[in-house]
Parts: sequence; structure tokens; C-alpha cells
Amino acid sequence: MKKTTIILTFLFLSTCAFAQVEDSVKIAMNKKTVFSIFDTKIEVQKNDDGTKTWEFIPNSKVYYDKDTEKHFNRKVKHSTGLDLELGINTWIGEGDAPAVRPWGSWNPAINAYYTYKPNKNFSLKTMLGVSWYNFKFEDRNLQALRGPDGVFFERFEDGAGIKSKISASYANISLIPTIRSNNGKFRFGIGPYAGLRLGGRGKLVYRDDTGNRRRQFQMGNMFANDFRYGGRVEIGVGDVDLFMNYDFNEMFQTDKGPKVNTLSFGIIL
Repeated sequence: MKKTTIILTFLFLSTCAFAQVEDSVKIAMNKKTVFSIFDTKIEVQKNDDGTKTWEFIPNSKVYYDKDTEKHFNRKVKHSTGLDLELGINTWIGEGDAPAVRPWGSWNPAINAYYTYKPNKNFSLKTMLGVSWYNFKFEDRNLQALRGPDGVFFERFEDGAGIKSKISASYANISLIPTIRSNNGKFRFGIGPYAGLRLGGRGKLVYRDDTGNRRRQFQMGNMFANDFRYGGRVEIGVGDVDLFMNYDFNEMFQTDKGPKVNTLSFGIIL
């Protein structure tokens, strides 16, 4: 009788253990959904009771699931974002153009970019953006005026000049092939760009005979070219990126101003 009881007890416990193992196997074999959002892997486990278990795993974590490792740990081959630039403008050309003061001749720009990286040593960046030319004259009393035959410059005699400049804004597109070092700490890119003028004006800030600060504006486009095109160079060292733009065509329309080409350089933020 005792032997029978022992045998029955053993069979009962074995059955319970097998059922627990079977239940564990069932849970392990439940459907698992795996996807990623913003470089984070998300695993959704559906349980037998109808509930779901969510697990969020950073992309930097080492995955032991070999079936998903190749998909989630693959190298990113493209990136998008927004660049801000702050540079300085000057122009190069004939001697009849007024001298430009670098400090204050700002060239701010904002660009949306898309970068394709087929491998670690090469990338191709496409940019769409807006930039602003500002040319601040060394001679604060030299005013840029718009006449029927073009832009001309003359001395201002009705007060003491504080600031005199002309400006123009452009919508631009650029294509920059870039080579990179193996660790990405050094980058060099060069490529073409083109721009379409959006606006422009002349501005003089001065003090009148009573000492009051006043402004005069020359509206219109100051005969700046409607279209610009040129070459762009980008150099990156570590976390610092610099740029230089040079317009192949002249700043002003033909026979409407000095024969000068624009040069801009600065930092990419």
C-alpha cells in the first residue's frame, strides 16, 4: 500500500512539474513583436492571459537575439537635420567698390540637410536653406544709393554716419561630397551651390544735427544678381566644422554696380 502511495505521489508531482515546464515553453513561444523608434528597440511580448509586456532597449545595448541583431545594429547610412551658420562676407574685385568691414558684415544662414553615408569614409550632403549677405562699409559716411542706371556710392552730408551697408537674401541649394577619416575626426567636403534672390536693400544709420539717431533705407534689390552660383568648401576637425563659399558670378547685375565677387567664410553650428 505504501509503495502504491509513493508511486502515485511521484506520478502526481512529475505531472505537475511537466505542466509547469510546458507552461514555460508556451510562454516562451508566445508571439513577440519587435520594432524600433528613434534608435530604440521595442519588444512586445503577448502573454497567455491576454496581457502584453513591453520592453524598451537602447540601440547601444548588445543584443543576444541573433535573429534581430543584424537588423537593429546595422550602421545608419543616412541622417537629416538642421544646420545654423554664422560667417563673414567680403567681396573681391575692382578698386571702385567700397571697402567692406569684416566685423559686422555677417552672413547668417539656416539649412536643412540630408546626408547619405554609403561607408565610413564618404558621405554626400544635400542642403536647402536661406542665407543673408550683409556688406558693411569701412567708411560710415559712404551711402549706397539706387539710381536708374545702377547702384552708386556717395558721401552722406546731412549727419554723422554710424553704419552704412547693403544686404541681400537668397534661397540656396548645395551638394557637398565629403571624405572622412576612419574615426570621423577629420572631414573635407567640396561641391557646388546655387541661390535665388529673395530680397535686398541699402541702409544708413546716422546722427542728425541734434544728435538723434536716424535711419535711411534704399528699398529694392540694390541691383544684386537675382541668381548666384559658386563653390563651397567644408572642413571639420573633431566637433568643429568650418565653411567657405565663393560666388563664381558677380554680386551685381551686369553694368549695374562694381565688378565684385562675394566670398563668405565662417563656422557651422
